[in-house]
Amino acid sequence: MNHEHETRAEYRRHLEEEIDQNAHHNSRDDFDHHPPYVHHHKGGFNWVWRIVGIVCVLLFLAGGYEYHQLHSTAKGVFSTGDGKVDKKLAEGKPVSVLAMGTDVGALDRGNSGGNTDTLEVITVNPKKQSITMTSIPRDTLVRVNTSKGPDYVKINAAYSIGGPKQTIKQVKELLGIPIDYYAVVNMGVLKKVVNAVGGVDVDNPFAFDYEGHHFPKGKQHLNGNNALKYSRMRYDDPNNDYGRQKRQQQIMSDVIHKFRKSGSVGAINKILAAVRDGVKTNIPLDSISVLYGNYRPAMNNVKTYHFKGQNATIDGASFQIASPKEINRVSKIIRTQLGLEPITVDNYETRMYKMQKSYNGYNKTDFVLPGHAEYNVPGSGHSHSTIRSSDTSSSSFGTNSSNYVSEY
Repeated sequence: MNHEHETRAEYRRHLEEEIDQNAHHNSRDDFDHHPPYVHHHKGGFNWVWRIVGIVCVLLFLAGGYEYHQLHSTAKGVFSTGDGKVDKKLAEGKPVSVLAMGTDVGALDRGNSGGNTDTLEVITVNPKKQSITMTSIPRDTLVRVNTSKGPDYVKINAAYSIGGPKQTIKQVKELLGIPIDYYAVVNMGVLKKVVNAVGGVDVDNPFAFDYEGHHFPKGKQHLNGNNALKYSRMRYDDPNNDYGRQKRQQQIMSDVIHKFRKSGSVGAINKILAAVRDGVKTNIPLDSISVLYGNYRPAMNNVKTYHFKGQNATIDGASFQIASPKEINRVSKIIRTQLGLEPITVDNYETRMYKMQKSYNGYNKTDFVLPGHAEYNVPGSGHSHSTIRSSDTSSSSFGTNSSNYVSEY
């Protein structure tokens, strides 16, 4: 960000010039082309996927400092093990973690049930010394198989239907990828994480007031409470979500920087203690002693990606639609990071997209469900589906098979 901007007006002019250079320059004739990259998210939590990602990365790399000092603190976060170290972790192979940020607890509403506000696929590859974090829009349309028949819902509803297990199943089916572990994150932990590393240092591009706090222009140190406010302000930012994302990136980068700089048992214990009541993962407790040694080098290179949905309307409700082109783009990124061959994903979502007669995700946004089904009504419509692949387990997506097929 440019530090020469003395006022918000000057900052706005600079951003408007940048936006004008890139606006509306692509043709809309291509059916599989993305609409303008302006997404309208509901609620105040469309920023949280970044926080989910950073919390899970810190947790995943938190093991191995001194096992006996971490064990008691980690019990509240990691799953109970069987005394054996996970083979994949022990060998330092690439792994994937699905991070689920729940909307319960973010406003002191408890820590169970509800939908997910954010979904993040995190890959850690120690050989490549890299981490990727790929966000999936919460409003992405998916088909969930239920006892009453197919149910067409937003992917964030999978958590309320069947918890982490159902959410993992939908993400695997959508992208044709394996998921090794999951982490459920209560979004109320951000303030605690920032405080656990001693606060964060940011460089604010313009002065603003938000939720009773004044943020002056320039460099400043923020505690957890103010960091949360700093990351959430949008409407007074000249560039809305773009500007907010820049501020969130400042917080993320400084948390990682302070974590790496400290590298102490005390710092890890503080983070684990801060999140133990707000994070649950199925990473085995017995494996944390090998995580730090095998996976910490990956922290040297963290890349973020976005799954870009297209706007759609179904029965008057707003959705994001995953095009086959975008599904395969994201699938390739994740599978490559995991050391797997790319595949051609052919599933319920790609077939729904291809059956549309006029939908283009831009100026024709009415999306028709198979058999004229209704969304969020299990068994509605007159279309029935069967999976032609053997199953949807991680092993199905961990091979070098050329495609994954589901059939209407």
